[in-house]
Amino acid sequence: MDKRKLLITESLDFSVKTINLLKTYYEVIIKDIKDEEELIHYIKDVEVIFIRLKFKISKEVINKATNLKYILTATTGLDHIDLNYFNNKGGHVISLKGAYDFLSSIPSTAEHSWGLILSLVRSIPQSYTSVMEGEWHRDRFKGHNLKSLKLGILGLGRVGKQVETYAKAFGMETGFYDTDQTKSSNNSLEFKTAKALFEWANIISIHIPLNEENICFVNEERLKCLKPSSYLINTSRGAIIDELAVESLLKHNKIKGYATDVLSEEIQANIADNPIVKLAKQGYNVIITPHLAGCTYESMQMTEDFVSELFIEKYLSFEE
Repeated sequence: MDKRKLLITESLDFSVKTINLLKTYYEVIIKDIKDEEELIHYIKDVEVIFIRLKFKISKEVINKATNLKYILTATTGLDHIDLNYFNNKGGHVISLKGAYDFLSSIPSTAEHSWGLILSLVRSIPQSYTSVMEGEWHRDRFKGHNLKSLKLGILGLGRVGKQVETYAKAFGMETGFYDTDQTKSSNNSLEFKTAKALFEWANIISIHIPLNEENICFVNEERLKCLKPSSYLINTSRGAIIDELAVESLLKHNKIKGYATDVLSEEIQANIADNPIVKLAKQGYNVIITPHLAGCTYESMQMTEDFVSELFIEKYLSFEE
C-alpha cells in the first residue's frame, strides 16, 4: 500500500531530524513552492502540509486540498491560515500556540527585538548607509544611552518576559501592561492601562498575540499618548497596530522612530504599497525587517522538531 503524502512547502535549512521522523509515517514531498498556483497543484492529494510563512492557506486553497487533514506550522501566530474554515471542515492545525514551557527556551524573537531597539535608538542602519556613500558624519547620528530610557512592554507573556530580562542588562527601568490582570513582575512597574504605559515609556515594545480582540489594539487613541521623543518596536504581528496612525505620527514628528519585523497583510499584499515601507523609502526613522524575529537556524530546527513530535504524539502514535 502506498504511503500517505505529506508536503513540505519551503525546504531551505529544514530540519533533517523532522524529515526523517515524518518519513516513518508518510511519503514526504519536499518542494520549494513558488506561488499559490503551484501550491494548489501539489496540495490537492496530500494529507498533511508543513508550512512556514510564505503562503496564506486561504479558504480557496483549502477547498482545492480535498484530502488535507493536517496543517503543521512552527509558529505561534496563525493568521496565515484560514483557521476557522479549516477547523470547520474537520481539519487540525498543529502549531506552537500554547506551548509555553517549550517556547520559554526559544530566545530569538526577544533577541531580535533588542536588535531593533539598538538599531533604532543608535541609528545603525542609517549611519552604515551614510558611510557606504562615502560620508563620515558622526554628529548626525548621535543617539541615547539605553540606561537613560524607560522601556514599556506591551504584553508580559513569554517574549515580553525575555525582553524584560534583557533590559536589566542595560540598566533600564521597565514597565508593562497586559490585558491579563493576573500577570505580575518583581522587576517592572505594572500599569493598569495601555495608555498609562505609553505615557510613561520612552520605548514601547509590542508583544501581544494577534486575535480578534487585538486587531489594531495599538490604535490612534493609544498612540497619541506617546512622547514625541519615544520609539516604537513591533515584533508581534502587523495587524496589531494601526499603521496609518503610525504614519501620521512620524510625519508630524510625534514619535522619534518605528522599528518593525511585521507588516499588515505581509503575505498577500504588495509590500511597496504599505505606508510604513513608503515612510522608510522617504527617509523617515523607520526600520523594517521581513518577519525575521523567529528566523534563526537554531530556533527553526527546534520548533520544527517540536511540532512534528507533537503531531505524531497527538494524532499518529495510536496508529503504531
